[in-house]
Amino acid sequence: MLTASLDFREVHPLTKLHTLMIAGCLCAFSPLALAETVNLTNSADGANREAGIAAVKKRLHDACTDRRGSPDAASFEVVFEKTSDNPNVPKPYYVDGKMKCELPG
Repeated sequence: MLTASLDFREVHPLTKLHTLMIAGCLCAFSPLALAETVNLTNSADGANREAGIAAVKKRLHDACTDRRGSPDAASFEVVFEKTSDNPNVPKPYYVDGKMKCELPG
């Protein structure tokens, strides 16, 4: 007759330290866990309001991608805008804007 014996004394449960080490390794391999969101600000001039906003959006987008980040176009916000009273200024519309940028960790 065959009998099987199971000995559970050899099995050790994970300690808190082991669990913490595994969680740390998983976080280290996750780029989203280490990503950082920053607010970029910039300014630009334009012939009118739309041109000024388009120019500042492009500058913010370029600044984010130059840092290997991904820009959040939906977060774009005009912070300040002003029109020059001087009619001889070729780009009389000035715009300050900000946009969120997700930078890699």
